[in-house]
Amino acid sequence: MHMMTDLFMLQLLLTFIAGSAWIFLTVLAGTHFGSKIGGFIGGLPSTALLSFFFIGYTQSPEMASKATTVFPLAIGVSGIFLVVYAWLSRQGFMLALFTGLVIWFVLSLLIVLFHPESFTMNIINYILIMFCAYYILEKKLSIKSIANEKMNHTSKHLVVRSVFGGMVIMLTVFIARIGGIFLGGIFAAFPAMFIATLTITYQVHGIDFSRAMTKPLLVTGMITVVVYAIALRYLYLSAGLYLGTILSIIISAISAYLTLRFILHRLK
Repeated sequence: MHMMTDLFMLQLLLTFIAGSAWIFLTVLAGTHFGSKIGGFIGGLPSTALLSFFFIGYTQSPEMASKATTVFPLAIGVSGIFLVVYAWLSRQGFMLALFTGLVIWFVLSLLIVLFHPESFTMNIINYILIMFCAYYILEKKLSIKSIANEKMNHTSKHLVVRSVFGGMVIMLTVFIARIGGIFLGGIFAAFPAMFIATLTITYQVHGIDFSRAMTKPLLVTGMITVVVYAIALRYLYLSAGLYLGTILSIIISAISAYLTLRFILHRLK
């Protein structure tokens, strides 16, 4: 029991550090390179990577692999969160964020109630949600990327917001750890990084820049993170925890590179 507690505390500490660093990098990237790169970085696997790794470390790689079953569908729900935020953001930041979170929790509750156990069907539903969400952002809401926008803010300003982001992600992993494998798979897809990134970019750059982040966040989060989870699902069983994690990261990085090229050359 004492060992499990120590491992759990280590998990939370590493999650907080990684999450804070990720947020810091996202804000800097958004400041220097615009909303495309900032959204791209914000959508890379961070919460999912840490959540599944520590499920595998504290329980078993087999349990972590099983936890990925519901993950694609849960990521789809996080994509819906981004659409709701973009849809309502012009009416107020808090309204958009709160409404998006309420819808996320309601849809996640439905997933818990229906308990879908077919990985193939979850992948199919995820793909349908992804295309519908992108269509709404692109055609209905006409979300446009914002190029480089310089802002004057101190390092302390960025650190405070990065710590906030790390705390949000740490809370997500805490819920995933105590809720069991199925809930772990759902909360590994909780839009913690999305929330932190949208909040910070809103405070630093304003609502238009934050709204513009939703499309690159959607593309990166809906593709790269799910690619990571799919790779992990099979590699944890065949290659083990450590090698499986490394290989999954490599596959995800390749996916991220291709996604980046798509964002840079196709998103407007």
